[in-house]
Amino acid sequence: MQFNLSFLAFSVLAIMATASHAQSESDLEQPSGNQLPTITTQAETDEKPYAAKTASAVLRSDAALFETAQSISVITNQQIEQKQARTVAEALDGVAGVTSGQYGRRGWDDFIIRGQISSSQTYIDGLRVQASDNVLRAEDISGLESIEVVKGPTSVGFGLALPGGLVNLTTKRPQAETSYKGALSYGSYGLKEGTFDINYAPNQSAKGAFRVVGRVSDQDDPTDDVYFKNQYIAPSYNFDLGDKDDLSVIASYQHREYIRQQGIPYSKGSYKNYSSSLFFGEPNYGYDVDVYRIGANYAHYFDNDWTFKQNLAVTKTDTKGNAILASGTNTLPTIKRAINNQDKQDINYTLDNHLQRNFDFEKINYDVMVGVDMMRERSDYYRRTDTINSFNAGNPVYGITSTKLGTPTQELTYSQYAGLYLRNTIKIDDDWIIGLSGRHDWTQVEIDNVLKNTRTKNSDNAFTGSASVMYRINDMFAPYVSYSTSFMPVTDAGENGTLLNPEEGKQAEVGVKFQALDQRLQGYVAYYDLTRKNVTESDTSGNFSIQTGEQVTKGFEAEMAAALTEQWNVAATYSYIPTAKITESVTASEIGKRSNHVPKNASSLSTQYYFSPDQFGWNIGAGIRYQDSRTAQRSTDFVYLPSYTLVDINAGYEAKSWGAGLSIKNLFDKEYLAGTTPNAQLVNWGDPMTVRFNVKFKY
Repeated sequence: MQFNLSFLAFSVLAIMATASHAQSESDLEQPSGNQLPTITTQAETDEKPYAAKTASAVLRSDAALFETAQSISVITNQQIEQKQARTVAEALDGVAGVTSGQYGRRGWDDFIIRGQISSSQTYIDGLRVQASDNVLRAEDISGLESIEVVKGPTSVGFGLALPGGLVNLTTKRPQAETSYKGALSYGSYGLKEGTFDINYAPNQSAKGAFRVVGRVSDQDDPTDDVYFKNQYIAPSYNFDLGDKDDLSVIASYQHREYIRQQGIPYSKGSYKNYSSSLFFGEPNYGYDVDVYRIGANYAHYFDNDWTFKQNLAVTKTDTKGNAILASGTNTLPTIKRAINNQDKQDINYTLDNHLQRNFDFEKINYDVMVGVDMMRERSDYYRRTDTINSFNAGNPVYGITSTKLGTPTQELTYSQYAGLYLRNTIKIDDDWIIGLSGRHDWTQVEIDNVLKNTRTKNSDNAFTGSASVMYRINDMFAPYVSYSTSFMPVTDAGENGTLLNPEEGKQAEVGVKFQALDQRLQGYVAYYDLTRKNVTESDTSGNFSIQTGEQVTKGFEAEMAAALTEQWNVAATYSYIPTAKITESVTASEIGKRSNHVPKNASSLSTQYYFSPDQFGWNIGAGIRYQDSRTAQRSTDFVYLPSYTLVDINAGYEAKSWGAGLSIKNLFDKEYLAGTTPNAQLVNWGDPMTVRFNVKFKY
């Protein structure tokens, strides 16, 4: 620990000394132009390519992905439209190393990255939106410009995190050109949706521009009595503070009302005898969710080429639900049921500050960033599970005829952390790129049991780091090797009632970044070896938790996105995960078993073709997704999930002021299992064939 702190202190002192020297030099010359533009000013000069070249929110810089020794996938706005995605989970489908929607259509963003459940690791514009592992969230996709998926440990940049990775959602911001856009959609299962996007730029500049985006949608589900309703609005404004300062403010409000899809008990494979539309819950027993968010991005450019940036956000989430769930072990046709009463009130404050500068010493280019970020969250979670009458799947009859009230629980969880981080990137002769980053975090978790009047509290600190070496062979290929670590505080108590130590993770990765066609083609190939240690498990007595678990994931990934011509876009991914297993566990029978919902092979290929080089007129597209067989198990429950291949197609017409499109997902109406519930007792049917027609207006 002392060495780690000394490393940070020494590095900060070195930066200060270098800055002092740079200040004296800056008096003799003009600024070098190495200032990094903020999100608010990029739109003035940057077109939005099909294949992303940067991931500025998660990298906190405009460093090229081609020169970044880390696996990062960026799903651009064009790719989101090409995927016909309506949720974040759908947009993540097909990303190499990612399994999404594994728990079915339950109304939340569920995803696994490199064998680790990462649903709670969602960020918006580089800031964590929730620390609680009881997520219950689904961000609105209509307000997103892109989605960035960082694979592997991310603690060195973002503090507490599981080693699989994170998903960052980049929001739409004011642009330099006034425009008015809207769309109306109608489709299968009663889909009705309207979206709008209004951008007003009075000076034809992003500075002083205002933008508001929104969506209203209503759709039923292939499962009887299940529906999803959504309302979303997000205004944003860029202040005009002159050339030295940028300030952007964005707010959003989202309301969701839905009944979750529950699937059906596996029951030794007898689920096949029942319709995929079977609903064993009760109509009108679902969820109401309200999410309020306000954030701001500020940047100041000093005369000596230093740049200061501040990013802050406040998110408040109110979730109320009384969903009907299956309880206990079920043998069809009988399904035991319970009402899961939930009331979850969260408020999250996040703040990041950092200083950055680039130094050019002829053959050596040195980029340095030093920063402090922090987060505080209060989560008030009330739960009560009431047992109700069973359901006969062979003779469905709805109505609650008996209720046995359960024992309520209510916990107030306070999570907070502060982290000091330093990132050094050294480029030698424009060929060798060396990355060396370190971070020290101080965390505190407090859990107050309101009904039992007890309190548990734990404070920890941890050092995480990453190191990488990359060599640019030429402008097309750049091999690299990297190593990184992570940590994650837990909220489970041990035998003596105190909270357990944080979990830890590490990863070694070797890969090659590649680009071509004037950087219109971007991609990578990588091999990784990831270990998650100190995994929290229940003791054999079930009375407390212990940390003896370990999980290992090893695999290969390959991704490519390209605008092959002005008329033809292509994206392809492949992942091979031969090892995804439990290597240590208090339950001896689990050792060696494969991690739930992680396929050995997964691939996707999609393409879009425009009949005219200006992309007006007709266009057609198609995509194919393959998911290898998977397994899911919990205790004595074991479910085999067969492999499947899905085909999607779309066609459209674009004019200057309007457009129309038709899309069909799962063209051949393939019946498949998307996954199971977390306890591996229920299986969830995947989406059947769905048709969607939309009309767009743009001025």
